[in-house]
Amino acid sequence: MNLLKYIFSKRFMKQIAAAVVVVLLVIGGLYVYLGIFTDHGNHVQVPDVKGMSVQGAAEALGQQGLNYVVIDSVYSENAIGGSILEQNPLADSKVKSNRDIYLTIFRKTAPSEEVKVKEGMAEGVAEIILNNKGIHYEKQYESNQVLAGMVIRVMKGKKELSPKDQIRKGDQVLLVIGKGSEEKVFVPSVRGLTLDSAEKVLLNARLTLGYPFFEGDLLTLEDSLNCRVSGQTPSPSSETKVLVGTPVDLFLKIPAVKPAEQDSI
Repeated sequence: MNLLKYIFSKRFMKQIAAAVVVVLLVIGGLYVYLGIFTDHGNHVQVPDVKGMSVQGAAEALGQQGLNYVVIDSVYSENAIGGSILEQNPLADSKVKSNRDIYLTIFRKTAPSEEVKVKEGMAEGVAEIILNNKGIHYEKQYESNQVLAGMVIRVMKGKKELSPKDQIRKGDQVLLVIGKGSEEKVFVPSVRGLTLDSAEKVLLNARLTLGYPFFEGDLLTLEDSLNCRVSGQTPSPSSETKVLVGTPVDLFLKIPAVKPAEQDSI
Protein backbone atom coordinates (compact mmCIF):
# COMPACT_ATOMS: atom_id res chain seq x y z
CA MET A 1 0.00 0.00 0.00
CA ASN A 2 2.79 2.41 0.90
CA LEU A 3 4.47 1.69 -2.48
CA LEU A 4 1.28 2.42 -4.39
CA LYS A 5 0.76 5.63 -2.46
CA TYR A 6 4.32 6.67 -3.25
CA ILE A 7 3.95 5.89 -6.97
CA PHE A 8 0.88 8.03 -7.23
CA SER A 9 2.20 10.75 -4.99
CA LYS A 10 3.06 14.26 -6.23
CA ARG A 11 6.65 13.82 -5.13
CA PHE A 12 7.15 10.75 -7.34
CA MET A 13 5.50 12.49 -10.31
CA LYS A 14 7.85 15.46 -9.90
CA GLN A 15 10.86 13.14 -9.88
CA ILE A 16 9.63 11.42 -13.08
CA ALA A 17 9.06 14.79 -14.73
CA ALA A 18 12.52 15.95 -13.70
CA ALA A 19 14.09 12.76 -15.11
CA VAL A 20 12.23 13.23 -18.42
CA VAL A 21 13.45 16.82 -18.60
CA VAL A 22 17.04 15.71 -17.95
CA VAL A 23 16.80 13.03 -20.68
CA LEU A 24 15.36 15.54 -23.13
CA LEU A 25 18.09 18.03 -22.31
CA VAL A 26 20.78 15.38 -22.80
CA ILE A 27 19.29 14.31 -26.14
CA GLY A 28 18.92 17.91 -27.25
CA GLY A 29 22.46 18.68 -26.20
CA LEU A 30 23.83 15.67 -28.11
CA TYR A 31 21.84 16.70 -31.20
CA VAL A 32 23.24 20.24 -31.06
CA TYR A 33 26.77 18.93 -30.40
CA LEU A 34 26.65 16.42 -33.26
CA GLY A 35 25.19 19.06 -35.55
CA ILE A 36 28.10 21.38 -34.80
CA PHE A 37 30.71 18.61 -34.89
CA THR A 38 29.52 17.11 -38.19
CA ASP A 39 28.51 20.43 -39.75
CA HIS A 40 25.02 18.97 -40.13
CA GLY A 41 22.80 20.79 -42.59
CA ASN A 42 25.66 22.76 -44.14
CA HIS A 43 25.82 21.27 -47.65
CA VAL A 44 27.00 22.68 -50.96
CA GLN A 45 26.28 21.68 -54.53
CA VAL A 46 29.11 20.10 -56.52
CA PRO A 47 29.76 22.06 -59.74
CA ASP A 48 30.17 20.33 -63.10
CA VAL A 49 33.91 20.48 -63.90
CA LYS A 50 34.06 17.87 -66.67
CA GLY A 51 35.90 19.25 -69.69
CA MET A 52 37.57 22.02 -67.68
CA SER A 53 41.30 22.34 -67.16
CA VAL A 54 42.61 21.33 -63.73
CA GLN A 55 43.15 25.01 -62.89
CA GLY A 56 39.60 25.90 -63.96
CA ALA A 57 38.20 23.00 -61.94
CA ALA A 58 40.20 24.07 -58.88
CA GLU A 59 38.74 27.58 -59.07
CA ALA A 60 35.15 26.33 -59.55
CA LEU A 61 35.44 23.87 -56.66
CA GLY A 62 37.20 26.41 -54.45
CA GLN A 63 34.29 28.84 -54.82
CA GLN A 64 32.08 26.16 -53.25
CA GLY A 65 34.56 25.47 -50.47
CA LEU A 66 35.58 22.14 -52.01
CA ASN A 67 38.99 20.58 -52.64
CA TYR A 68 40.13 18.32 -55.47
CA VAL A 69 42.40 15.27 -55.81
CA VAL A 70 43.61 13.89 -59.17
CA ILE A 71 43.45 10.11 -58.80
CA ASP A 72 43.99 8.87 -62.36
CA SER A 73 44.82 9.88 -65.92
CA VAL A 74 44.04 8.32 -69.29
CA TYR A 75 45.15 9.12 -72.81
CA SER A 76 42.99 9.93 -75.81
CA GLU A 77 44.37 11.48 -78.96
CA ASN A 78 41.00 13.18 -79.54
CA ALA A 79 40.89 14.89 -76.13
CA ILE A 80 42.56 18.02 -74.76
CA GLY A 81 45.43 17.03 -72.52
CA GLY A 82 44.96 18.13 -68.91
CA SER A 83 41.16 18.43 -69.14
CA ILE A 84 38.80 16.65 -66.74
CA LEU A 85 37.35 13.33 -67.90
CA GLU A 86 35.39 12.26 -64.82
CA GLN A 87 34.55 13.53 -61.34
CA ASN A 88 33.35 11.86 -58.16
CA PRO A 89 30.95 12.87 -56.61
CA LEU A 90 29.02 13.77 -59.76
CA ALA A 91 27.90 17.28 -60.65
CA ASP A 92 24.92 18.64 -58.67
CA SER A 93 25.52 16.22 -55.78
CA LYS A 94 25.01 17.66 -52.28
CA VAL A 95 28.12 17.34 -50.13
CA LYS A 96 29.58 18.99 -47.06
CA SER A 97 31.96 21.88 -47.53
CA ASN A 98 35.70 21.16 -47.50
CA ARG A 99 34.99 17.77 -49.16
CA ASP A 100 37.53 16.26 -51.59
CA ILE A 101 36.29 15.85 -55.18
CA TYR A 102 38.17 13.09 -57.03
CA LEU A 103 39.14 13.82 -60.63
CA THR A 104 40.29 11.70 -63.58
CA ILE A 105 42.06 13.73 -66.27
CA PHE A 106 43.26 13.25 -69.84
CA ARG A 107 47.02 12.84 -70.15
CA LYS A 108 48.95 15.47 -72.09
CA THR A 109 51.49 13.00 -73.47
CA ALA A 110 50.80 9.63 -75.02
CA PRO A 111 52.14 6.57 -73.18
CA SER A 112 54.61 4.29 -74.95
CA GLU A 113 53.71 0.78 -75.99
CA GLU A 114 55.78 -2.20 -77.11
CA VAL A 115 55.10 -3.02 -80.77
CA LYS A 116 54.67 -6.76 -80.08
CA VAL A 117 54.40 -7.53 -83.81
CA LYS A 118 57.03 -9.84 -85.26
CA GLU A 119 58.00 -11.47 -88.53
CA GLY A 120 55.81 -14.43 -89.45
CA MET A 121 52.78 -13.19 -87.49
CA ALA A 122 49.46 -13.47 -89.33
CA GLU A 123 48.30 -10.19 -90.91
CA GLY A 124 44.98 -10.15 -89.01
CA VAL A 125 46.63 -10.80 -85.64
CA ALA A 126 49.14 -7.97 -86.24
CA GLU A 127 46.28 -5.58 -87.07
CA ILE A 128 44.40 -6.48 -83.87
CA ILE A 129 47.51 -5.91 -81.74
CA LEU A 130 48.24 -2.51 -83.27
CA ASN A 131 44.59 -1.42 -83.05
CA ASN A 132 44.40 -2.41 -79.37
CA LYS A 133 47.55 -0.44 -78.64
CA GLY A 134 46.28 2.67 -80.43
CA ILE A 135 49.10 2.53 -82.98
CA HIS A 136 48.13 3.67 -86.48
CA TYR A 137 49.46 1.79 -89.47
CA GLU A 138 49.51 1.62 -93.22
CA LYS A 139 49.94 -1.66 -95.06
CA GLN A 140 52.26 -2.42 -97.91
CA TYR A 141 52.38 -5.74 -99.71
CA GLU A 142 55.63 -7.27 -100.87
CA SER A 143 56.12 -10.42 -102.91
CA ASN A 144 57.16 -13.22 -100.58
CA GLN A 145 56.12 -16.80 -101.14
CA VAL A 146 57.22 -17.99 -97.70
CA LEU A 147 55.52 -15.20 -95.71
CA ALA A 148 52.40 -14.79 -97.87
CA GLY A 149 49.68 -13.29 -95.66
CA MET A 150 52.14 -12.76 -92.83
CA VAL A 151 54.25 -9.92 -91.44
CA ILE A 152 57.60 -9.41 -93.12
CA ARG A 153 58.61 -6.37 -91.03
CA VAL A 154 57.31 -3.27 -89.27
CA MET A 155 58.86 0.08 -90.22
CA LYS A 156 58.75 3.51 -88.59
CA GLY A 157 60.32 5.89 -91.04
CA LYS A 158 63.51 4.21 -92.18
CA LYS A 159 63.89 2.15 -89.01
CA GLU A 160 62.80 -1.47 -88.81
CA LEU A 161 61.12 -2.10 -85.45
CA SER A 162 61.61 -5.16 -83.28
CA PRO A 163 58.69 -6.56 -81.21
CA LYS A 164 60.18 -5.00 -78.05
CA ASP A 165 60.70 -1.52 -79.48
CA GLN A 166 58.44 1.08 -77.87
CA ILE A 167 56.54 3.82 -79.69
CA ARG A 168 53.88 6.26 -78.53
CA LYS A 169 50.18 5.67 -78.93
CA GLY A 170 48.92 7.55 -81.97
CA ASP A 171 52.19 7.09 -83.88
CA GLN A 172 52.09 5.52 -87.33
CA VAL A 173 54.04 2.55 -88.66
CA LEU A 174 54.27 0.71 -91.96
CA LEU A 175 53.17 -2.91 -91.82
CA VAL A 176 54.85 -4.86 -94.62
CA ILE A 177 52.90 -8.02 -95.50
CA GLY A 178 53.98 -10.89 -97.71
CA LYS A 179 51.98 -11.58 -100.85
CA GLY A 180 52.01 -14.78 -102.88
CA SER A 181 52.01 -14.69 -106.66
CA GLU A 182 51.70 -17.11 -109.54
CA GLU A 183 54.00 -14.95 -111.63
CA LYS A 184 57.46 -16.36 -112.27
CA VAL A 185 60.85 -14.72 -112.81
CA PHE A 186 64.39 -15.80 -113.64
CA VAL A 187 66.94 -16.16 -110.84
CA PRO A 188 69.92 -13.84 -111.41
CA SER A 189 73.46 -14.73 -110.49
CA VAL A 190 74.85 -12.92 -107.45
CA ARG A 191 78.17 -14.77 -107.27
CA GLY A 192 81.08 -12.59 -106.20
CA LEU A 193 78.85 -9.92 -104.62
CA THR A 194 78.74 -8.82 -100.98
CA LEU A 195 75.66 -9.73 -98.96
CA ASP A 196 74.18 -6.20 -99.21
CA SER A 197 74.77 -5.99 -102.97
CA ALA A 198 73.34 -9.47 -103.51
CA GLU A 199 70.19 -8.59 -101.55
CA LYS A 200 69.63 -5.49 -103.72
CA VAL A 201 69.99 -7.55 -106.92
CA LEU A 202 67.50 -10.12 -105.61
CA LEU A 203 64.98 -7.43 -104.63
CA ASN A 204 65.28 -5.86 -108.08
CA ALA A 205 64.56 -9.30 -109.54
CA ARG A 206 61.47 -9.49 -107.24
CA LEU A 207 63.00 -12.25 -105.14
CA THR A 208 63.81 -12.26 -101.42
CA LEU A 209 66.94 -12.99 -99.45
CA GLY A 210 66.78 -16.37 -97.77
CA TYR A 211 69.40 -17.55 -95.27
CA PRO A 212 73.00 -16.36 -95.58
CA PHE A 213 75.42 -19.17 -94.71
CA PHE A 214 78.95 -18.02 -93.87
CA GLU A 215 81.74 -20.50 -94.52
CA GLY A 216 85.18 -20.61 -92.90
CA ASP A 217 86.50 -18.88 -89.81
CA LEU A 218 85.37 -15.26 -89.48
CA LEU A 219 87.25 -13.52 -86.71
CA THR A 220 86.32 -9.89 -87.18
CA LEU A 221 83.55 -7.71 -88.57
CA GLU A 222 85.87 -6.84 -91.45
CA ASP A 223 86.10 -10.56 -92.29
CA SER A 224 82.29 -10.79 -92.64
CA LEU A 225 82.18 -7.60 -94.73
CA ASN A 226 84.84 -9.02 -97.05
CA CYS A 227 82.82 -12.16 -97.69
CA ARG A 228 81.49 -12.72 -101.18
CA VAL A 229 78.75 -14.99 -102.48
CA SER A 230 80.27 -18.32 -103.53
CA GLY A 231 77.02 -20.16 -104.19
CA GLN A 232 73.25 -19.77 -104.14
CA THR A 233 70.07 -21.84 -104.01
CA PRO A 234 68.12 -21.81 -106.31
CA SER A 235 70.96 -21.63 -108.83
CA PRO A 236 70.90 -18.88 -111.47
CA SER A 237 69.19 -19.87 -114.67
CA SER A 238 68.17 -18.19 -117.90
CA GLU A 239 65.71 -20.98 -118.70
CA THR A 240 64.00 -22.01 -115.47
CA LYS A 241 61.79 -19.54 -113.60
CA VAL A 242 60.67 -19.45 -109.97
CA LEU A 243 57.70 -17.77 -108.30
CA VAL A 244 57.97 -14.07 -107.48
CA GLY A 245 59.11 -13.63 -103.87
CA THR A 246 60.95 -16.94 -103.70
CA PRO A 247 63.75 -16.79 -101.10
CA VAL A 248 67.29 -17.35 -102.34
CA ASP A 249 69.77 -18.82 -99.86
CA LEU A 250 73.34 -17.57 -100.18
CA PHE A 251 76.68 -19.14 -99.29
CA LEU A 252 79.41 -16.64 -98.45
CA LYS A 253 83.11 -16.90 -97.74
CA ILE A 254 86.22 -14.78 -97.83
CA PRO A 255 87.66 -15.04 -101.33
CA ALA A 256 91.18 -16.42 -101.75
CA VAL A 257 92.16 -13.08 -103.26
CA LYS A 258 90.70 -10.09 -101.41
CA PRO A 259 88.63 -7.62 -103.47
CA ALA A 260 91.22 -4.85 -103.05
CA GLU A 261 93.92 -7.15 -104.36
CA GLN A 262 91.70 -8.24 -107.27
CA ASP A 263 91.24 -4.62 -108.29
CA SER A 264 94.97 -4.04 -108.30
CA ILE A 265 95.72 -7.06 -110.51
